[in-house]
Amino acid sequence: MKKISSAIFIAFTVLILMTPSISAQTPSSADNASQTAVQTAQQSQTTAAPAENAPAAITVPQSRPLKPSPMQAGEPETEASLLVSAEWLKKNKGQVVLVDARPESLYSGGHISGAVNASWTYFANMNAQAGTKKWGAIWQPSTMAKRIGALGINGKKTVVVYDDAGGWGQSGWVLWILRMSGIKNAKMLEGGFTAWKKEGGSVSKTVHKNKAVAFSIPKYKEHYLVDTEWINNNMGKSGLVLLDVRTLAEYQGKIRPFQEKRAGHLPGAIHIEMQNFVQDQYQFKEVEEIVELLQKHCITPDNEIVVYDTAGVRAAFVTMALRYAGFHKSQCYDEGFQAWAGNPELPLDKSE
Repeated sequence: MKKISSAIFIAFTVLILMTPSISAQTPSSADNASQTAVQTAQQSQTTAAPAENAPAAITVPQSRPLKPSPMQAGEPETEASLLVSAEWLKKNKGQVVLVDARPESLYSGGHISGAVNASWTYFANMNAQAGTKKWGAIWQPSTMAKRIGALGINGKKTVVVYDDAGGWGQSGWVLWILRMSGIKNAKMLEGGFTAWKKEGGSVSKTVHKNKAVAFSIPKYKEHYLVDTEWINNNMGKSGLVLLDVRTLAEYQGKIRPFQEKRAGHLPGAIHIEMQNFVQDQYQFKEVEEIVELLQKHCITPDNEIVVYDTAGVRAAFVTMALRYAGFHKSQCYDEGFQAWAGNPELPLDKSE
């Protein structure tokens, strides 16, 4: 696994400790309803003052969009296609490939017996320079195929991914990657490691390795991923929503936990922190709750939605949650805010 620079690693560790469990988070005040109508905002390029904890003024630079193109709907998800319970896993554990997506330190402290460890950095290029398009971005298909195969995943056997307290939705990130890689029978463990322990499942501290298998990815499936160029060309387009799922302090430009080159958010971005997509019982919110959450921000399934965070992990998790809730025109900006902020020619907003 490629190593990160010490400064980025420290910032990464600090933010993990600051962030509640992805599968055990409770809604925060950052979820307060915005009164901004998305389509009006994109057409007029300015909006009236929204509700508390939302930006005071949303602006989109003039002469936008530059070269608009339509976003195609991606594959939908359902509870059955996306999630398995701890009870189900106990009954079927011997028939699946288990992937623990938490950091190695947590895996070493105890994990579901038989699980291999592959945190988010396993699937991303951490060898590139921070602030560039390549840093933290997913590997090219040929490299990714080898890494997936090394976990014992052949695309035929069911894969169950899990994470837990201290995470950013790494399970959703891994699932998003597996879907793009053509693996339909991959799922997330609802409630994560905590749910497994509550169910009385076996726990081990022994490192487990699966036998490597052959796996290939001719090319990534379309409609899961957008890049910096696409956003730059489409920013300001009617009906396009840029959804920032970072913490409120990151969105407002008060902190740069990954030493991003600049602070703030993409112009016109709506803020809904990732933790608002799960409930305190360590599960996804119900579809109706997610729909209502987005409706408060005037986001509907007709909108094209680009989800972003710093380098794609939290954004991938929310992208899968949106697909699950019926928002099929949703894709992840994997290069993320760190890449956008790393280009001084691209506009940023710091409005609170």
